[in-house]
Amino acid sequence: MEKRTAVTLALFIGSLAVTAVCFAFGLPLFFLFLFLPFFFLPKREVRRCPVCGCRVEPNANYCSVCGARLDE
Repeated sequence: MEKRTAVTLALFIGSLAVTAVCFAFGLPLFFLFLFLPFFFLPKREVRRCPVCGCRVEPNANYCSVCGARLDE
């Protein structure tokens, strides 16, 4: 399992546990804990073509849409 996936899964399970405890005690903000994993995930850098702006693979040398050469 990829490290990012494992961290996301652990945060999700933890937030479900906190949600269950808050729900058991009748606290009104228990749904907030379901979204905690989304706040702590690192953002993935998206590589885009400088000519057309389409997403390209990280290891691509040319854009698959317009064929422009991609600089490193």
